Amino acid sequence: MTKRLLAIASVALVGLTTLSWGQSKLEETRSIFQELVQSRQEIANEQSRWRIQKQSLLDAVELLELEIELLEVGIEEMEAQSTQAEKDRISLNGQIEELKEASAVVATVIRGYEQRVTKLANALPQEKKSDLESLTNRIPDRNTPESEIRASLGERMLNIVGLLDQMEVFNNGIHVFTEARKVGSSTVSLNVIYIGLGRAYYANRDQGLAGYGTVDIEKGWTWTEDATILEDVDRAIRVFKSEIPAEFVVLPAK
Repeated sequence: MTKRLLAIASVALVGLTTLSWGQSKLEETRSIFQELVQSRQEIANEQSRWRIQKQSLLDAVELLELEIELLEVGIEEMEAQSTQAEKDRISLNGQIEELKEASAVVATVIRGYEQRVTKLANALPQEKKSDLESLTNRIPDRNTPESEIRASLGERMLNIVGLLDQMEVFNNGIHVFTEARKVGSSTVSLNVIYIGLGRAYYANRDQGLAGYGTVDIEKGWTWTEDATILEDVDRAIRVFKSEIPAEFVVLPAK
């Protein structure tokens, strides 16, 4: 698969030269590759920031939970003892409250991460979103009070990291999906090839439909119809699916 991707990318450069597309076409192609690189870099940077903070947050959560448990056990033991034990109990309760306040700070940070990764998930195509529902459904709604969230802080952080890992895998590859889309008053089936999260193209040879898509992190994909790219997009999809022999295909830069 990697060789095929490299072959497609190589022909894009060779095709631009041998077919004399001119300087303007070369600049357009450079622009689309820059968009793809920038999109991948944004996801990679976000992933890097999550990984840096993940372990420290998980360790903090585990330590806080362990200390709370130990202190609560200590309170129960002290309640049966003397007046001095009562004083100790009061002191321990104070420490518990401090730890709970610290946990609340961690919960606030995680809540922000959950909202951000939910927005990032909008960049994925619908079929990929469906595959990740087991993870996205575990993320609390932004309006759910913290006191009503049953998952531990550690579990919530693992859900976030899992989603980011899946998004990184998608962004680093090429994928083809069959999607139903409304065109006019009819619903048609389209073959869509995603170049990571940078650009996508769709085609339906029987209907004579083709076009390309760009993504917005918060709004998702926006599609523009362009029947002139039908042959190139259809051929690239068929090569990717091994329906025809491998060949160099230049996908237009729009």
